[in-house]
Amino acid sequence: METIRLRKATIKDKAIVVDFDYNLDKVEHIELKREEKITKAIMDKECFIILANDSAVGFVLFDYRFFDLGWIELIIVEEKYRGKGIGGQAIDLICRHSKTNKVFTSTNSSNTQMQKALHKVGFSFAGKINGLDEGDPELFYFKTTDDSKTKH
Repeated sequence: METIRLRKATIKDKAIVVDFDYNLDKVEHIELKREEKITKAIMDKECFIILANDSAVGFVLFDYRFFDLGWIELIIVEEKYRGKGIGGQAIDLICRHSKTNKVFTSTNSSNTQMQKALHKVGFSFAGKINGLDEGDPELFYFKTTDDSKTKH
């Protein structure tokens, strides 16, 4: 089992984070101006590098813009490390890090791998929005974390 930890990304990590995203989906990376989003997240201290045995294997963008609750905007694990529970462990770490007692995220209906991973780490289905990606509804999930955290 890999030892997973997170560390806040710095501007020195920008190239590796951008590469993880670009290598996953070049078209989406360019069309959605992800490099700008990643740069802003790094500057705002909202980007975390996923480390497996001290090697960078992915990243998480996490903030509180979703109704002031924890929000996993994006999680990417390098393809060769998928299916090993690394993403789930990273999500668990982010939830423990959250200042709020609920963490939300979303994924496309077509992304069954992410849906399974979310269920596996205790997320519950919250609802669906049509119209964001034509023909591929966005599914929202949440997890209640520590009840002693700030209530929302």
